[in-house]
Amino acid sequence: MKTWTNAHRLWILLAGAAAVAVAATVTALVLTSSGPGKERALPPARARTYTDQQACLLTGERGLADPAAAPVWAGMRDASAGTRAKVSYLAMAGEQSAAAAGPYLATLADRKCTVVLTVGAAPDGAVPAAGPKFPGTRFVVVGEKAGGTGGTADAPGANVTAVPGGSATSTRKAVEAAVTDALRH
Repeated sequence: MKTWTNAHRLWILLAGAAAVAVAATVTALVLTSSGPGKERALPPARARTYTDQQACLLTGERGLADPAAAPVWAGMRDASAGTRAKVSYLAMAGEQSAAAAGPYLATLADRKCTVVLTVGAAPDGAVPAAGPKFPGTRFVVVGEKAGGTGGTADAPGANVTAVPGGSATSTRKAVEAAVTDALRH
């Protein structure tokens, strides 16, 4: 018997470890179960259901790292939480001019963005030409060149809204209001 035990010692140890693991698992399940007649509460779902609407941001080459873009992005996210619209951004690469920004705005309009926001000199400068080409898209110009609602000095039009730059908090709130308004109309 001693020879058999020595020859099978590893198997005996593994079987004992497996028995302990099974017992621990069963004990844990019994202790954590809610018992008969009680329903287990599930955590709230974390997935967000989005609508077909989209708010898209065009920035200069620094993207969201640009200090002027950060409050705009935050305002867009706030508006998304209230409207369930998708938000995305696109950063320009290469030449930073209004002419170079035109194709980027066209890309966002072709992606069926309901509202396109711009921040930065080049993206803002491209809106006067893009606005009339895409009448079904709302444009929101954010920053220094923005003079008020209903268009800018350079970009009058029914589908262009201007949000003047200011503090990060005021810009964030103004962008949230402008995006929410554009998505609801």
